[in-house]
Amino acid sequence: MTYSQRLTHGYSSDIIYLEHQIAIAEEELAKAEENRRAYESDLDQLRTSPGYHSTSATNVSNEEKWVDELNKLQSMIKDIRTRLKDLQEDLGELED
Repeated sequence: MTYSQRLTHGYSSDIIYLEHQIAIAEEELAKAEENRRAYESDLDQLRTSPGYHSTSATNVSNEEKWVDELNKLQSMIKDIRTRLKDLQEDLGELED
């Protein structure tokens, strides 16, 4: 294989790799968004349930758990979006 062929093959495999990583990040983002919506729904349901304002230990504990999980998911979503943006920029640079 000539140098030019190796260079072209390497370039192609870099693009394929980045496209694959982008697809993985997009799937992770979709799943994290789905989980975030579920936690938001659970939290909303808890907050609007009858007896919520009685501040029972169970309600407070559940709310704290869901708020904590929601914060973790939002942080993860931010990280995934940053990684996805970086991958897309890398791909754009390769394609130029």
